[in-house]
Amino acid sequence: MLSKITSKEDLKRIEPLFTDIRFYMGKSVLEGIMGEVYTDNALSPKFAILLVKSFCFISGIIEKEELREIINNNFKNKSIIPSDEICVQIEEIYGERIVKTQRYSIKKNPSFNISKLKKMTNNLSQEYKIEKIKDDLIDKVREEGFNITTENYEKNGIGFCCIYNNEIIGSASSNIFYKDGIEVNVRVKEKYRRKGIATAMCANLILECINQNKKISWDAKDMNSVKLAEKLGFEYDSPYNRYKFKKSQE
Repeated sequence: MLSKITSKEDLKRIEPLFTDIRFYMGKSVLEGIMGEVYTDNALSPKFAILLVKSFCFISGIIEKEELREIINNNFKNKSIIPSDEICVQIEEIYGERIVKTQRYSIKKNPSFNISKLKKMTNNLSQEYKIEKIKDDLIDKVREEGFNITTENYEKNGIGFCCIYNNEIIGSASSNIFYKDGIEVNVRVKEKYRRKGIATAMCANLILECINQNKKISWDAKDMNSVKLAEKLGFEYDSPYNRYKFKKSQE
C-alpha cells in the first residue's frame, strides 16, 4: 500500500533512491516545491514514486506483482521513468501494451560562453521578436498551448517567447522549477522551425538565468533537443527509458 509523504524528514529518507541523473526533474518534488511523493514505508522506504507534471519516476526494490498493481491503479496515464531494474520488470509485465522510447540526460552545471550566447540572441530576422514572458503574455503563451510553469508563474516562472505578425510562435520557459533554478521547456510551431528561433529564445533564457543567479537544467526528449542543448553550451550525458501505455491500454 502506498503512503503519500510531505515532511522534510521523510523526503530526506527518499533522496538516496533518486541519485541517477535521469531523476533530476524529480528534484523539485524532493525539495517540496512541486508534485507528489509516494512510498511503501516513510520511515524505511524500499521504493518510492515521484510525480511531477506528466512524469512518474520510480526507483528502489519492489516485487513485480506489487509494481503491476500500483501502476494499474494509479499511473497508467503518466510517462513512467524507472530505474534500470524496474525497466526490466515493466517490460516483462506489460510487453507490447506499453511503448518504450528514450529520453536523453544532459549534464548539469554547464560552463557557458557568454559572448557566444549574446550573439545567438541577435541572429534572427527582424520580423521575429523575442519577448520576455510576463504580465499579459503569460496567459497568451498558455492559450497557444505552450508548456510553461502553472504554479504561480508570476513568482516562480521565467521564460521568453517569439512573436511573428502578432502570433506567438515559440516559447522557451521554465516548466519545472527548483529552489536554485529551472528546467527548460522549449517549443516552436512546426512551420517556423529551423530558423534559429529556438536558439535565440534559449540563449535569452540562459542569460537571464545567469543574471538572476539561477541554475538552468536541460533534459532532452530527442536528439534534435540534444543538439540544440550542445549548441548552447550544455554537454550530453546518457540515454534512459521512458514508458507510456498505448491509448487502448490506458
